[in-house]
Amino acid sequence: MVLFYGGIVVIILGCITSYINAESIHHVGPYGEETIFEWRFFFSSITQYIFHGFILIGFSELLKLLEGLNHRKIQVNIPESTNDEISSTSVPFSNSVGDIPIHESWTVDLKDQEKVNELFSDQAILEISASGCKGYCIVKVQDFDGPLQPELKVVDVRGDVAEEIRNTEVVNKLLASFRNP
Repeated sequence: MVLFYGGIVVIILGCITSYINAESIHHVGPYGEETIFEWRFFFSSITQYIFHGFILIGFSELLKLLEGLNHRKIQVNIPESTNDEISSTSVPFSNSVGDIPIHESWTVDLKDQEKVNELFSDQAILEISASGCKGYCIVKVQDFDGPLQPELKVVDVRGDVAEEIRNTEVVNKLLASFRNP
């Protein structure tokens, strides 16, 4: 931010300095001294100040971009293709958990992926797969800074926002159907 404002100051002070330096004093004979504005000198000097001011502004934007990339969390993008086995899974498992039948074949669409990305924005998402029950995803996540120990989470994407399922019976049944197709 300091470099940005520094660039603005260089441009403003450069305009003022160029104007002052472009005025020169000449003797014109019997009438005394006359002030003449030298446009050539003004444009050549102001161009240099503007260039240097833009260089400072450019450096400030570059530093802001690099700082943003440094603090940005890295996330794996899931392909949108329906033929990809990551985004579509058919699980022939015909049991049910409570009211949830586990035998449906469906695919995770882009809207569902965005819901999951919002839910696990503080973790790296390694894989999003459809479970055997429509509306429930199996998500493989891992902490950004932790060791390589990915966890499988069961997520309900039927609503407006994704919700992690905490019911151990439902989670175990869906994970079992996911691991043993």
